This record gives sequence, C-alpha cells and structure tokens, in this order.
Amino acid sequence: MIRGRVSMGKILGLLLRKIQKRMKNSVGFIRDIRATIFVFIISVIWVEVCLLGGFREAIGVADLERNSFVICSTLFYLLFCLIGYMINLFEDGKMAIVLSVIVALPLGVLLFRYRHIALLLALIIAVGLRLLLGLISWQQQLIKYGIFLMGAVAVFLWYFYDCFETVNTVNRILFAAIIVISLSSIQQILVEKNKGEFPFHFFLLLCLFILIIPVKPNPLDWSRVQSLAGKIADASDNVAYYFSGIYDNGNYDTGYSNLQVKVGKVKKSNKNQLVLTTSQIPYIVYTDSTTGKQMKGRKVIYLQGQQGVDNRQLIEFLQFLYNHDVDRSKAGVFSQISKISIEYVYLTTGDEIVPRGVISLKSSGGEIHKKGYMENTVYLDIDYGSPVFMQLCEEKTVDKSPLSYELMCKYTNEIYRMDLSKIISKQEYEASLLDDDLSEFEALPKDDKNLHDLALKITKLADNDYDKCRLIEGYLRQYPYTTDAVGGYDKQSTMATADGMGDIADRFLFDTKEGYCVHFTSSMVILLREAGIPARAMSGFRYLYPYERQKEYKVQANCAHLWPEAYIDGIGWIPFEPTSAYYSSEEVTWHRGEGEKAVDNGDVMESLVQIAPEIPTDEKADSRKVDKGFVVTVVVIIVLSIAALIGFAIAITVLIRYVKYKHASLDERLIMDVESIKLQLVKNAASQIEDRGLLSDYLVLVADGLKPEVQHSFNLYYKILYGGKTGTITKEDSIRTHQLVEAISKS
Repeated sequence: MIRGRVSMGKILGLLLRKIQKRMKNSVGFIRDIRATIFVFIISVIWVEVCLLGGFREAIGVADLERNSFVICSTLFYLLFCLIGYMINLFEDGKMAIVLSVIVALPLGVLLFRYRHIALLLALIIAVGLRLLLGLISWQQQLIKYGIFLMGAVAVFLWYFYDCFETVNTVNRILFAAIIVISLSSIQQILVEKNKGEFPFHFFLLLCLFILIIPVKPNPLDWSRVQSLAGKIADASDNVAYYFSGIYDNGNYDTGYSNLQVKVGKVKKSNKNQLVLTTSQIPYIVYTDSTTGKQMKGRKVIYLQGQQGVDNRQLIEFLQFLYNHDVDRSKAGVFSQISKISIEYVYLTTGDEIVPRGVISLKSSGGEIHKKGYMENTVYLDIDYGSPVFMQLCEEKTVDKSPLSYELMCKYTNEIYRMDLSKIISKQEYEASLLDDDLSEFEALPKDDKNLHDLALKITKLADNDYDKCRLIEGYLRQYPYTTDAVGGYDKQSTMATADGMGDIADRFLFDTKEGYCVHFTSSMVILLREAGIPARAMSGFRYLYPYERQKEYKVQANCAHLWPEAYIDGIGWIPFEPTSAYYSSEEVTWHRGEGEKAVDNGDVMESLVQIAPEIPTDEKADSRKVDKGFVVTVVVIIVLSIAALIGFAIAITVLIRYVKYKHASLDERLIMDVESIKLQLVKNAASQIEDRGLLSDYLVLVADGLKPEVQHSFNLYYKILYGGKTGTITKEDSIRTHQLVEAISKS
C-alpha cells in the first residue's frame, strides 16, 4: 500500500464530522444540565450536614449561610460549563474540561484576599465536581445511581434531624430536583435501550410544574409563575448582595437609606435586610378597659442608623426620671432594659443599625457592616405612649442639680438593677453634662413664611414644648399616606439640609397634601423648628412584631422608615410618629399599670460585663466602595480569563490543524482543502446553505474567474471519494487546491 491511502470509512467520517459534533454538543448540553442539578443537590446536602454537625467553625467558615452557599456553588459550576462550551468551539475532549476551570485560579486568589472564605469554599467544591463529573467516563452512571443515595440522605436528615422543614425556594428546588433526577434514572435503568423513553426535557418540565404547585392545599396561584424570576433572585441573595451597590436605585425601592436620598415615587420590596433574635415576648397582653376582655397587642421596635450609642441621651433621661422622683415601680410602667441581636442580611451601608435607646453593643462574627455582621445590643426600651410617661413630660421641669457620677450609678441600679459604671466611665459622664450644641437641629429654610405661620397656628394653644410636639404630630396625621408621591419643587431636594426638608414640606403641606414617611418627617421637623423646638430626622426601620414568638424575626426592606425626634429641655430626644399609615405611640402602648412586674433583666446584665470598643469609622465611608471594587475585579477577571482561554484554544486549534495538514497524505490534504473551500464560500456569501453532500450546490457561490479551478478541485474530490482510487493526487494538484483556498479567502 502506498503512503497516504485513505479508507472509505475515514472519508465518510470526515464528511459526517459536522453533524456528529452538533449531536454531541446537544447531548453534552443535556448532560451538563443534569449534572448541574446533581451538583445543586450535593451542595444542599453537604452544607446541611456541615451546619448540623457544627463543622463550619472547623473548616474556617463560621459565617456559612446555607442558601447562599448552595446558589454560589451551583452558579460557579454552571459558569465552568458555559466556559467549556466556548472552548469546545475550538477544542474538543477532556482538555476543554480542564481549561474551563482555570478561571477559578484568579477568582480563588481574589476571594482569599478579600476573606470571602465561604465563597472560596463554594468555588473549590464547584471546581472539584466539574473535574470529577467532566473527566470520568462513567459520569452518567454516577448520577444515575448516586441520586438514590442523595435522596436517602435527604430523607434521613428530614426525618431524624428536622432538616428542610422551612418552606423556602432552595428546599423546594431540592426535593423537586431529587424527584426529577430519580425518575429519569429509574427510566434509564428499566428501559435503558428503549427508543421510546422520555427525553430529559420532559423531566425538566415536570420539575418546573412541581415548583409552582402551592405548598398549602389552596387553588393554584399562577402569580408564582410571574414572580419566578424574583424568587430565584431572592434565593441567590448572597451573589446579588455584592452587586447591590453598583446601581443607585435606592430612590425608587423601599429599603434603608440615609437622609441624602432624593424623594420620589417608591415601590415596596420584601427583600430581607435584617434578622432579629430576642428571648423576650414579642407581644403584650392587657385587659381592655371598655370590654373587660383580655387583649393581645403586637410590640413595635424602631431600629435607627447614624446615631449608635448615645450616652448623653441616656444620662439626660435618667436625670429626667430623678427630677420627677421616679422609683423602680414607676419606671417599670413605661421602661425596661431589653436585649436583642441584629444580623445584617441584605444591607449595604456604613451605618450602625441599632435599637432606639441603645446602651451598648458588641459585634460578633461577619465582616463589619456586611452580610453576616452580627450585633448584640442592650437598649433602654421606652413606652412613649404610656399615660404615665406622657404625664411626666407635661409636668413642669423640676430644676435639680445634676447628680454626681456616684449618685447616678446608685440611682440607676435602684430603678433598673443596672451597673452604670460598666457602661459609662466617670470621665464620659462628666463630659455628657456639658452643654450640647443644638444649632444644627434649629436650622430653618430660607423661604419659610408659610411654614412659620402654620407652626404658630397649630401650637398657639400649647402650654409647653411637649404639647406643641403632640399638636403638630396630630395635625400631620390628618394627611393621607401614599407611596405614589413626588418630592419638593426642586428635584434635587433631600432631607440632608434644612432647605431641602423645607422644600419637601412646603409642597407636601400646601400643594400635593399626600405622601409617605419622608414627607411627614420633613414637615414635622421643620414645623417643630419653626415653633422653637430643636428637631431632627431619624432613618432606620420600624418593625411590627408578629403575635407569636419566633426563633428569629426577619425585617424586610418595606419596614424601612423615617421619623422625627424633638429635643425637649429637661427630657432629651423624644420620637414621634406623624406618618398616618403607622400607629402612634399611644396606639401601641404597653398598657402596663404601676406595680406590675417588669421584665427581669438579669441575663441582660451579663452582656454588659464586656462592652465592645468603638467600631472604627474609617471603614464606614469605604464599605460600599469595597463592594463595588470587589465586584468590578471579579467581572474583569472572569472576562479576561475567558478571553485568554478562548485565545489559547484558538492557538491550539490552529496548531493542531497545521500539524495534521503537514503530516497528512496528498489525498487527505485535498479533502481538508475542499472542506475549507466550502466553509470559506459560505462565509463570503454571508448566507447559510443546506449541506446535501453535493458540491455543485457550492459552485453558485464561486466567483466566475475561480469557477474552473474550483470545479477541477471538486472533480478530484469526487475521484477520491467515489472512484475508489487513492494515491492519484499529484503534488501540483494539492498545491493548486491549497492556493485556491487562499484565493477564495481574499476574494
């Protein structure tokens, strides 16, 4: 046999290569989808076992959060699959699998540098599973039988350890995925070689149908289909968290923000931003004075930003109680020491979010002010709607000299059983007694005649500053509430300045006459200042507890709120609620009478033994910048890595083709050149042509000057294919055909 003999089977294989590649890609796509679902199942069960066994501290990821970890590991695996498809355009085989995970190297270095250990662990698991499932030849066998093991483990964890009981998106997807992969595997086992078996697409549709079925025995709620994208986005909140600060859409969605946000129409958002944990009862039980029946009322907590621990406010309030001879029994009617833990979930801010009246806070776990950041706080909870407290505020201030540090510590211990010396040092106490500069909270807008006249009109019958506050609050609560409202006449007006609040208040009070908390708060702050009372706006959350005790309480973005506070001499800062959509302090009072047993705060005092040092402020201003820089770096690394991998794959492909062509026989070279001619003709024509196996179909695409040469090369091609003769192509024929490829590419 002469060198370069080409078998008929080999030639037919070259002709069918394109069809086979398309079929292979289609089958590979389905296999990767199936493998991705299997990876999701493994991730959920693995992280559940880690959380159950307390292994997260051992592996260095104390802030591991199940749902976020699962979504990240699955998305990383899917990213590697997509990169693999790009590389497959140029290079097939296991090399594409290996190249697809190279992007994990710079990503891993970046995640380690920024101390995102949980994300790094998710990346490592995704890389390991991609290599395992991609390189082994028995991938489908592993999934086919491994799904039954995963299903058994999931049922075991559910039955014996009460795992997966919470109804959420990840848990529902988990069991839907187990059912779907199991049914597909059972079919493969029973009818493995049956051509009539259901394709995997059928089982994917079944999975989608399972997910949209309501959990409770109610009629189908098809709105779930409409909100499916939103639910998937919520389930992947950890990834979305890092992108949340790139686009400043806070002007339109509810959620925590500072006073510099412009005012406009808002839409509600149910995204979780904080998680509260407390051992105290979230409701109050009292006897209705009208009906004589026992009633249950829900408690309200205000969480504020920007202020942090305010020792001066605590000292002023204690002095106020002392001036009015308030003893332990009376203080327990409208105040108590409480404790609550606050975890940041989906919140990007440099502000410290603390309960109103916070006394101390101690951080534990998580990066400062980022997702997973935890605060253990102790605060003085005050019932501002208590008739007893309101009566004290209306009484004339008794001018008594400030207590010494020692006497104040003694008095605090008497009424609250609290050691003040563990909270405030003597030096801090004496500094708090100095006069405070309130000029910032007395600033008035430039054009304020209408507002000034209105403030005097509302408060003309008041005997004291506290009554003035209540009259202004009651006046504003007559205005209707709506989120479909506009800001001031100047679109740039914000609550950060007196002029901005004055503009918002002026348009709200005399023009639009409807709005939300921004409008109500701006109006009350300015009206209070016009009445001669220092006032400020507070930003944070207003959370209404449920009627039943829960393990944790999730504060959503739609709980974000603003409210005004007035400074009353001899009392300190007092909050008010002018927004008509919310209960006033009188409507959420504790209904507690004198002599009732106050909540025991013995466990609270334990948290006061060690007070956390002041949190550095230099990170506050940079918190959002760090997130943006991190996200941009991740995106750049992914894009550059993909570009480098594609470039590498192209170079390898060109090199392989060059080597194959150089070492091929003359017959094989001509076949490869004819295939190149066909591809180049289609490319030059910028149109698709159905490949029927007839070279005559391509002649219509050839320029007239090149048709004889192309026809000659096609004849030689048919001579090899159907003539049964090999080794008949001369070197001159091969050179002419190769030069023809170059000529067509230049035409």
